[in-house]
Amino acid sequence: MNANRYPWIDHLKALGIFLVVVGHTALPETVHRWIYAFHMPLFFMISGFLISPGGFDGSLGAFCRRRVWKLVNLYLLFGLLGAAVYCYMFKGQIPLLEALRGRLVSLAYASGSTNQREDLYPVVLWFFPGLITSLLMSFAVWKIPSIPLRWLAAVALFVSGALLAGRALPWELESGAMAAGFVMLGHGLRLVDWENGLRRVGSASWLVAAGALGSGSFLALLNHDSLDMKSARLGNPWLALTACTLLITGLVIFAKKLPAAGRISSAVAAATILIFPTHTMIFPYVDRVVAKIHAPAQLAVGYGWWKAALVVALTTIGHFSYTQLSRHWQRPKP
Repeated sequence: MNANRYPWIDHLKALGIFLVVVGHTALPETVHRWIYAFHMPLFFMISGFLISPGGFDGSLGAFCRRRVWKLVNLYLLFGLLGAAVYCYMFKGQIPLLEALRGRLVSLAYASGSTNQREDLYPVVLWFFPGLITSLLMSFAVWKIPSIPLRWLAAVALFVSGALLAGRALPWELESGAMAAGFVMLGHGLRLVDWENGLRRVGSASWLVAAGALGSGSFLALLNHDSLDMKSARLGNPWLALTACTLLITGLVIFAKKLPAAGRISSAVAAATILIFPTHTMIFPYVDRVVAKIHAPAQLAVGYGWWKAALVVALTTIGHFSYTQLSRHWQRPKP
């Protein structure tokens, strides 16, 4: 299903990817804890929501052709790009062959956890293997004919991911298991027509959204440890899951109230596939520019926000320019 049929998803993706970039800057711990409380679960739920009814039907091969192979190709493409950037950045500190070997092993192992026995980190592309693994697990669980057993298996998969937190398993198996729970939840909400159900909130929608965001934020900040999908970490599970549910619900209601025709949010949402794997590569090259906008001495106040905004803006402009040129080149010549 094309995300353009759901304009509110563009708003959510634009907000989510901005928070992804902000989450990798030096901001106060409370800000990070709030961002991590929901931003990655939001993306996995959107992925599940955009799987159309019947999307898990058919064979595994057909499902992989529709959903998985493109992600694998993007992972390899950006992984090789990241390896090249890494080798360039550390060319004076690490021999080229050693750096390249380490990055290729890291790419094959596909784990973003810092708990590695060897130097397999960083894999800044953990989201791709996590999403691939979660989709394959979701496909397998959705094949269970009994609906109660299917959802029981989804819960068991989520719990198993949380129990394996920080194990640094290959191909993000622990975070993929947890993410599969959010993918299946998003798909289940699509099947029960959750979008239309939210419309019935009516005139009280702003109040409901504000209440959900306020209470969700409060619970998120009470959690002693951030919800971290990359490491499959929850902290206090009751606080984490309740806060995540409230925050996402509030944001969805707000997003549905925003005007549908938002060119900026649509452009940023379309560029998420590029911003995810490249934003940390761009960071070192925007520091001088951001320093002129906002002094590094005021890092906790505004430096991180300016840095994130600039990275998202530059990447979005680049992606938009590329898509426009591609369409121009593909037009049939008279």
